[in-house]
Amino acid sequence: MFRVKFQTHENCEYSTITPYASYSPWLNDTNFQSVYQIVKANTLVDVYRCYELWQTVAQSQHVEGDILEVGVWRGGTGCLIAKQAPNKTVYLCDTFEGVVKAGENDSGYTGGEHADTSQNIVNKLADTLNVKNISILKGIFPEETGHKIKSKKFSFCHIDVDTYQSARDTFDWVWPKLSTGGIVIFDDYGFYNCAGVTKIVNEERGKPNRIVLHNLNGHGIIIKI
Repeated sequence: MFRVKFQTHENCEYSTITPYASYSPWLNDTNFQSVYQIVKANTLVDVYRCYELWQTVAQSQHVEGDILEVGVWRGGTGCLIAKQAPNKTVYLCDTFEGVVKAGENDSGYTGGEHADTSQNIVNKLADTLNVKNISILKGIFPEETGHKIKSKKFSFCHIDVDTYQSARDTFDWVWPKLSTGGIVIFDDYGFYNCAGVTKIVNEERGKPNRIVLHNLNGHGIIIKI
């Protein structure tokens, strides 16, 4: 369906992409696989993006600060991240009532999607993995829960909120608190139905003290320099 739209819309920026590179290190990463096989039922994020989270969290361990994830759903990526960073507190922020702040930039969302979750589901997954370093903050972020962690510094932030305004509000809140060398990863970057996420990442290009990367797996990555 999307291929037809791509071919018939003049100046369309979307196409079907098939990378030629075949290197797949996650296949033989036994530590990753032992965790991924448990969390994969609790996330909509595919193995390619999960492995990039796993790797980037490991590489940012030396950066000062804790970890923030906004947009938790059933806890799959949050618990994956926490398992990889046992010495950091991982703050998991979600309404647990579905997508919020859908607007004119978000043709694929109207609000309330992905409400099929709960704090109990996340806690149960954490218990299964013996993860002890998560802290769940329920409510709209940052308006309802940001004040609870306003004094924290962060080394890593995963934003998986699907809509432009929610992603913008989260990024603007966390960026001043992100340590130099810290990483922000936006999920759904480049997805046809998440144009708002692509828009916010692209808006950050060319601004000082940051490197913005486009990964074909569906991640937009911003590194603070």
